[in-house]
Amino acid sequence: MHVEDISLYSFSMAQNLAMVRKAMEQSGWQVTAITENTIECHTIADNFSGEIIVVEIKKNKATLHSRPVNEYYCNAAHISKNAAVLQQAIALSINEMQVADRNLHPMHREKYGALIPSKSYIITPLLVYANALMFIAMTLAGVSFIHPTAKGLYQWGGNFRLAVTHGEWWRLGTYMFLHAGAMHLIMNAFALLYIGMFLEPLLGKLRFAAAYIFTGIFAGVMSITLHASSVGVGASGAIFGMYGVFLSLLTTKYIQKTLRKTMLRSIMFFVLLNLLYGLLETIMLNYVRKTISQRHFYSIFYIFIMFSFLNFRKKT
Repeated sequence: MHVEDISLYSFSMAQNLAMVRKAMEQSGWQVTAITENTIECHTIADNFSGEIIVVEIKKNKATLHSRPVNEYYCNAAHISKNAAVLQQAIALSINEMQVADRNLHPMHREKYGALIPSKSYIITPLLVYANALMFIAMTLAGVSFIHPTAKGLYQWGGNFRLAVTHGEWWRLGTYMFLHAGAMHLIMNAFALLYIGMFLEPLLGKLRFAAAYIFTGIFAGVMSITLHASSVGVGASGAIFGMYGVFLSLLTTKYIQKTLRKTMLRSIMFFVLLNLLYGLLETIMLNYVRKTISQRHFYSIFYIFIMFSFLNFRKKT
């Protein structure tokens, strides 16, 4: 008997069974039995030759058992070859399902809702939780949850040029988790959840988190460069930087062509909505005057240009 393990993707048991069955049928083999976690096939449709292959699925791994139908026709090399053929067919099926899952609209993919982490969608809800917890802590400490003062935001780690240039570089990180009122937090959380559902499964958890931090710091540097006397707060710069990343991906073949227009329309609606909100916010809030909407624009523009250039370099 030949036994070996096969790595599977983190799909459900039913999906993995269907994937293995498809791989068997594509190899021209006859499926003879299926249970809750196993599937059996015969490589040749007669009772005297070929192998019986049983695949047992356990979470993200499958164990392949292969034995000859008739010991007189036992050929170890042929058994190993059939096992390799099945592994290759399974790998192709996994790739097809990954592409289909990646291009599925997030409203359908995240079946438990945008605020609930899943295997391919963890960082986004955690970032929303972190922003909400920081806002609750500020409110409990006495900072106004409607119109907080510039002093209050500064004391909690708001971005301010003089402080940053005098050694308080940590403000380029902390300012991303502070918000100038409940409405500011709600709008940013909504924008982050929406882009995160699209982008995090595409980039992966670590790259998504790294891109978010990078774009947030970049936006913070742009803010203090352009505005010397304003206290900058909010995840807006990081979030709109992520929109820039996503827009650059829409210029590549990484996302199916048939889905690009739909995704682009959805994303542009949220970009325009949040830019409008940022414009209204600059009118209402004197202490962050001009910084919010400009930070949105610069984040989208420069991050889009940078990632598009990197994608172009990869193609060439």
